[in-house]
Amino acid sequence: KVDALLAKCREADPPGAFVEVAGVTTKDKKQGRPVPLNTVALLKACSKALGIGPHAALSVAERLYLSGYLSYPRTESTRYPASFDIGGTLRDQMQDRRWGGYVGELLR
Repeated sequence: KVDALLAKCREADPPGAFVEVAGVTTKDKKQGRPVPLNTVALLKACSKALGIGPHAALSVAERLYLSGYLSYPRTESTRYPASFDIGGTLRDQMQDRRWGGYVGELLR
């Protein structure tokens, strides 16, 4: 839809004509928490989204695990123990300049 509207605007007569936006409709959408990845799902996601092979993906997962950011990377479990402090883990990530703002939004 957007591309078609943009094409119409570019073809406007006279060239350089203005377009007025009459209204905007927004909708709130609730999205559930993502399910933790098991090893197979992790490898598929890394291959599809990042274009990296299984060896590199597991190497990165291992480094993230050793740094305390992931549960054990080779487990097939998608459950965390009741003692897992998700809030604390997220608060630790708020300092990162790349995703800290997003994490702050999650914690609100």
